[in-house]
Amino acid sequence: MDLRACCAALCAGMVGLVGCGGDSGTNGDSGSPGGPGAGGAGAGQGQGGDTFGSGGDPFGNGANGSNGANGGTGGGTNKSGCEHVDVVFAVDNSSSMEEEKQSMREVVFPAFAQALLDISGIKDFRAAVLDACPSPANFHTRGVAGECSFQSGKPWMESTSADLTGEFQCAADIYSGDVQCSGDSDDEQPASSVAAALEPPFATGENAGFLRDDALLVVVAITDEDEQPVPRQQMQAIHDRLVATKGEAKNVVFLGIAGRTDCEGAYGSADEAEDMQQLVETFTSDNRGFFWDLCEGHLEDGLTNALTAIEEACTEFVPVVN
Repeated sequence: MDLRACCAALCAGMVGLVGCGGDSGTNGDSGSPGGPGAGGAGAGQGQGGDTFGSGGDPFGNGANGSNGANGGTGGGTNKSGCEHVDVVFAVDNSSSMEEEKQSMREVVFPAFAQALLDISGIKDFRAAVLDACPSPANFHTRGVAGECSFQSGKPWMESTSADLTGEFQCAADIYSGDVQCSGDSDDEQPASSVAAALEPPFATGENAGFLRDDALLVVVAITDEDEQPVPRQQMQAIHDRLVATKGEAKNVVFLGIAGRTDCEGAYGSADEAEDMQQLVETFTSDNRGFFWDLCEGHLEDGLTNALTAIEEACTEFVPVVN
């Protein structure tokens, strides 16, 4: 499916998401965030009955081009919000994840990339890819087939690239020949890997320059098992590590994709991911956390729900002051 058709399909499904997700807000009520027990997998918080808030199109933009995150009353731009987004995808690279990785490469990312740029006020984004092993926690610049040769010349992709989809497809076909994890459950810690990637020594070494003070951080962590940090950490500690990289909890959006229960789902088997669900819960108090049930498939819908939080977060973005 080409990007135009994929985006059209994504937009057509905005109002009525497939999968078992909760509603996107009806009759002016805000739907529950997609944490455990909060309205089902990937539940959204749209206002006024559409996915991204009241407005004239699926992204919550009013008829006059105003930003609809606050009911369509904005002035057309995020004057006090973010214009840039930094996205990190961390993917469990176990053999059981082949279907999920293929969906991410071929369907989900192209549509997500376009949808990000369609949010009013956002000018650009950059994206980095990790596997779920934090040893080492450097961003991936090669895939199984070889070097990805990002046009940015950096270990991440820029939305201005003329071959952004191809670059992501290369990096998301994850090469793990340089990892030091044993594969005995220590390579299934995607959120922990992102935290490590954004902290010294990696944040000041291989990944230096990725985080921008004026950019919203979006973390997408996906596994068909559970978050299993080594050494063991409480989920609140991982939340705090991610927030510390941006200085403010409202500046981080976290999407956890895993099994709500043990299941045989659209992408094969998945274990109940209790810790991942708890981690998402630590972000939901600020409406920055979403959980998507891997058992239901439709990863594109999980990222669609995350866009709700991204738009709201951009309107409330607090720039870092050095």
